[in-house]
Formats: sequence, C-alpha cells, structure tokens
Amino acid sequence: MGRMENMEMMQKLQAENSSVNVMFVHMNLMDRVNMEQAVKQVMGVIKHIDVLINGAGVLADKDMETTMGVNLMGMMNMVWLCMPYMDKTQMGQGGIVMNIASVYGLEPAPAFPVYAAAKHGVIGFTRSMADKRHYQHTGVAFIVVCPGLTTSEAMMNLREKSVMGQQSYVGELVEAMDHAKQQSPVECAMNMVKAMEMMKNGAVYLCNMGQLKEVMPTNYWHM
Repeated sequence: MGRMENMEMMQKLQAENSSVNVMFVHMNLMDRVNMEQAVKQVMGVIKHIDVLINGAGVLADKDMETTMGVNLMGMMNMVWLCMPYMDKTQMGQGGIVMNIASVYGLEPAPAFPVYAAAKHGVIGFTRSMADKRHYQHTGVAFIVVCPGLTTSEAMMNLREKSVMGQQSYVGELVEAMDHAKQQSPVECAMNMVKAMEMMKNGAVYLCNMGQLKEVMPTNYWHM
C-alpha cells in the first residue's frame, strides 16, 4: 500500500516468486476512512497479516499537520487497523511490525524540530507496543529502525522545508546535512531486512552508513 504505483517494480517482484500475488493499493495516511477501505481491500485477498512495515515518511516541517499526520498518526492508525489481522487472539497468527523512525528520533534535529518530534513519537509508540505483556497476548512483535541520512528526494531543498528556515543560522545546519555522508537506499533496505529477520521484540536499531546496530535506550522507571 502506498501513494504511487510502480508497475515495473511490481512485475519484477512478481517474477521473483510466481507463487505469490503482488498487488498495489493506493492509500492516504491523512485519511483514516481511506485507510480503512485500503485495509479491507487487502484483506479481501489475504486471510491474515504476518508482517507490517510502516515506512511512509515526509520531511515538511512548514506543514506541521502533514508532518505529524504522515510520520506519526498515519503509522499509529495503520497499526490499529491491521492488528485484528495479526493478533493471535483475534483473526491473526502473530507476526511482526517494523516501524521506520530516523536518527532524528534518537537525537535532536535543530533545523527540523517537528520531524524530530514525530520520529521520537514513532520510537515511543513502538517500544510501548512491544511491552512483554502485549506480546504474550497478541504474538505480535514490534521493532523500530532509525536510518541515518539516506539519499532520497527528502534530502533535496532542505532549507525550504525547515520551519526555522527564515533564520540565517539555519543555513549552517542545513549545509552540514547537505555535506554529510549518506547511505544508499539499497544499503538501508538490506539492513532493515536483517533487523526484521532477527525478530527481537522491542529492539531499536540504528541503520547508518551500511551498518546495523542495536541501540539500548535507558529506562528510567519500571512498572
């Protein structure tokens, strides 16, 4: 499910395994009703969900509603809509949810504070859903991957996207990002697959410069 159909990629994926059905369903993460319809369309073809990857993201701090809506609210809504088809006590058989955050979910992003807030939220939500009591009940594991700077459209025209862009010093922050080393999307994706295959409930991974590393957040309070 996504916003743009890529027929070439779909045909390539289908050719790799003719026994599966590769399909595309358009979905708007800012519209919960549309999301519900998309999930129902998918569930009309399959019986349950084994793996859910929430990878949609947008870097657009000047539009706070879209930044929070796509990066955080859309991800949470997708989890709620899919859980009945994953939860072993409902219609599912257990499985894994992988949410994509960012290195800016682990540390501040002075030029993009709204984006950082959303990505910190992704990590907080994922770790909360990974609580052992939830896992024992549902059989659904949750992990979160935090990519470092990755070559993509999101990395273009950064100053224009910053809600702080009118400040002269923000140019220095954006310039530092522009000149920082970036990993390729392929490198990042391969490490995401590795993280998912480890199936470690509650794990937080940093995926940066072709390397995958588990991050150990500090717990300050225990129930």
